[in-house]
Amino acid sequence: MSAKQMRAVAPAETENAKRQTLSVFADNPADPGATLLQVDKREKLSRKEFLHEYVLKNRPVVLKDAARDWKALSKWTPEFFREHYGLKKVPVFERKRAVTLKDTVLLKDYVDEISSSTFNNKAKYLFSLRIQKDFPELLKDLEPRPALWDPNWLDSRYLLPGLPGFKLRNITGLEMNMGGTGSPFPFLHYDDLWTQTFITQVHGRKDWVLYPPDQTPFMYPSKEADNISSIPMETDVDLTRFPLFSQAKPVRVIIEHGEMLYGAPGWWHTTRALTPSIAVVLSTANGCIWSQVTRSAFQRAWRHPKWYYKPAAFPIAGYMTAFRAVKSLTDPF
Repeated sequence: MSAKQMRAVAPAETENAKRQTLSVFADNPADPGATLLQVDKREKLSRKEFLHEYVLKNRPVVLKDAARDWKALSKWTPEFFREHYGLKKVPVFERKRAVTLKDTVLLKDYVDEISSSTFNNKAKYLFSLRIQKDFPELLKDLEPRPALWDPNWLDSRYLLPGLPGFKLRNITGLEMNMGGTGSPFPFLHYDDLWTQTFITQVHGRKDWVLYPPDQTPFMYPSKEADNISSIPMETDVDLTRFPLFSQAKPVRVIIEHGEMLYGAPGWWHTTRALTPSIAVVLSTANGCIWSQVTRSAFQRAWRHPKWYYKPAAFPIAGYMTAFRAVKSLTDPF
């Protein structure tokens, strides 16, 4: 680093040394002079452009028109779910003292909670509600299916057929998230097993904070799950406990109603609803990222607390490698 560059960075480092806390959603990056990645917002993106400009470069992108014909964009509101599914019990989550707490409530009561949520009195967060299981009749509101979702090799019945309980077998499928104004996602994380995700904002607006994979040294991965940070998100980050986080350089983007975010694999992220919010999430994987998915599946089996998964780690990796060879011919991207 040149003397001029050192002089430019020094003030930011000195300022961070003095700081005791950092707000993920309010504060600027550690080096205000740094050139940060921006999340593009694109329309009419071709498959070739999507592949070469984003997937192969491992960059997120917002697709402004991928869901423009969905009925859900005008139909799915908190009031709709209160009226038609109010007596359904749903899981909600909040994060306190680095522990994720789960509660079960009636959906009508949860809608009341998010309707009165504020930045100072945040509602809990509802996520990973499986639409196929809980609201199968609403799947037609999410049509036509965006072409960039396919091929999704995670849908294959031939993927690890002997391990029905393994995470990779159960990671895909359309899910719904819901929150009120100010509701934060319970933890900072990247999506499990190096999968890619498509997140569609069907109601409201949401603030996203993302960190590229090269920021992992500053994320404090937890011992229990290396894709989940041990940094609490419910309050400002305590830099005396997590000093390296002050060096992390975030990428910020607001996802508006009707927009779809392509979440690139390995990108750490958390979110905060700016209004009452409903989002639809789909995890996918195919040949472009399959090597990383295979490596992550191997590591998951090798470190699994159940003893019988560890001997299966090498067969899992071998099977997934062969699976890729076949799918690349029969179902290429």
